[in-house]
Amino acid sequence: MEATAERALATTVAARVAAICDKIKEHRDAGKPMSARHAAVIAAMINDITAATDDGEETPTTGGRRKARKGAARWSEELSRLDEAKSGVVVKSVRRDGCDPGDILREACFMAACSGHPLIVAYRGVTRTPAGTDDGGGDEYSLVADSAAGPRTLADVVREHGRPFPESDVRRIMRQLLGGAEAMAERGVVHRDIKPANVLYVSGAGAFKIAGFGTAKHAAERDPPELFAGTNGYTAPEVLLENAGHGTPVDAWSLGCVMLELLTGKLPFAGEDDDKADQLRKIFDVLGVPGRKAWQGLQPGVPAGEVQQRQARQRQVFVEQCNMLRELVPEKVLSEEGFEVLNGLLNCDPKKRLTAAAALQYPWFTDNALNDEDALFLSAGLAKITSAASQSWSLVLQMAMSFAGRTLQLLRPKGIAQVMIVM
Repeated sequence: MEATAERALATTVAARVAAICDKIKEHRDAGKPMSARHAAVIAAMINDITAATDDGEETPTTGGRRKARKGAARWSEELSRLDEAKSGVVVKSVRRDGCDPGDILREACFMAACSGHPLIVAYRGVTRTPAGTDDGGGDEYSLVADSAAGPRTLADVVREHGRPFPESDVRRIMRQLLGGAEAMAERGVVHRDIKPANVLYVSGAGAFKIAGFGTAKHAAERDPPELFAGTNGYTAPEVLLENAGHGTPVDAWSLGCVMLELLTGKLPFAGEDDDKADQLRKIFDVLGVPGRKAWQGLQPGVPAGEVQQRQARQRQVFVEQCNMLRELVPEKVLSEEGFEVLNGLLNCDPKKRLTAAAALQYPWFTDNALNDEDALFLSAGLAKITSAASQSWSLVLQMAMSFAGRTLQLLRPKGIAQVMIVM
């Protein structure tokens, strides 16, 4: 029953994420600045998502939504003054200068969809600093999130380590990243830019949390603000080939690239100057040129002359290029069980690519859960972090509510930072 309830919740959340994306797109297509009133309406919709993900509770009624919209303003300055020593978690605001409010609200929506998951950075709300114009033009928006997971990232850890990681460490890291990716996929969220710099590191607990949802999209969305996103060296072939229908498999590919980087200390698929064709060449040099069936799965949106020429040459000489991935990670670096996961994540055909959920069921993970010497420590650490975050959020709400009456009288004046709490 519990699994059924979780699936139902994920389906509900995914549907609401899609609805919010559609709502924001309507404003984007209209070509007009989003008003504060419309932003508050969308924030209330995000409120519904966080309410749904909070221990599976029912979403607010229409009256509850109305109250959320009316009581959306809070003092962000007061929120930022939380005592770290008391709460264990600091709530911080990340400002996006010159950013369209729709972009901020999209990012907030995707973070809210994964709210409460211990392997994804915790989302707290959106702040608005009014510019004083009637249409809301010039208002500044910021995201509010826990900073307990930062400011160090997996990229910092990799740089400080200065050499390839042993297989056991890679497995522990990948177990967490795949767990976060599984939660995103269940809720229809496609991150599109998973890389070490977007993975926050929790010092002491050895835990990693996925962050950086600025270019995320809904799985069914074919026209996001940024049609193609990703970082050189971590971008899936279907994105490089401009397949507008790309979905959650692009995150699995990026995780495969992260895993390969942890094992080798290198980014074999990084092209020069972000050249997409060069990235494709490097991918195919290692993994081989996709066959006809795999090519159909990629559904390229642009003519890929380089690939087509390589396919033609191979057909002429009747030679199929072999997958060279094993040469990059020989068995002394990665066991056969681990290679099954890596090879599955780095499948050029998105239809055959290993999903995060499926990867976690492979023997590399299931047979080593108790052998990972820090597995219990990590679990305890994550539980402690989650508990601290929950206690911190209770303090945030109490503090915000204590200032509610005073703040509601000051909604109109200029220069007052307001926060739309998405609970």
